[in-house]
Amino acid sequence: MSVAQQLNAITASATGQHGIEVTVNLEGKLIALTLGMAQRRMTATQLAAEIQALAKTAAAAAIAEGMAVLAPYADALPPETPNWR
Repeated sequence: MSVAQQLNAITASATGQHGIEVTVNLEGKLIALTLGMAQRRMTATQLAAEIQALAKTAAAAAIAEGMAVLAPYADALPPETPNWR
């Protein structure tokens, strides 16, 4: 599997205390959402906040996995990378 294929295959999930599960891809894009029964007792604001927090947690895990895939290639980078800002 190529590096690009490995990166494209990365997903990460996070589950909250209310049984809500969020799955994102490497870009942090929501690709799956499972709502637990407890969400029925949550307000829309609480539900949105829970989903947002879980997506952030899952995205951090996906990025960490992506960095692990790229780590073997870190030595291939030039010693000083220009600041493109």
